[in-house]
Amino acid sequence: MQTDTILTGDCLRLLADLPEACVDLAFADPPFNIGYEYDWYDDRRAKDDYLAWTEKWLAAVRRLLKPTGS
Repeated sequence: MQTDTILTGDCLRLLADLPEACVDLAFADPPFNIGYEYDWYDDRRAKDDYLAWTEKWLAAVRRLLKPTGS
């Protein structure tokens, strides 16, 4: 695994490939489901869909954080 790397892409796909407890710092800037007009992403989901997706990516990040991670 590379160190000091910034990963970009679909977080659920990327994070699934990383080993548990390997991250010191995770920075998240997800779409906030407020209808913002991105170039290619539609930021409008049903509330339940958005919350389910948020739970998935938060669980993925938590799995990757080291015990001392932020």
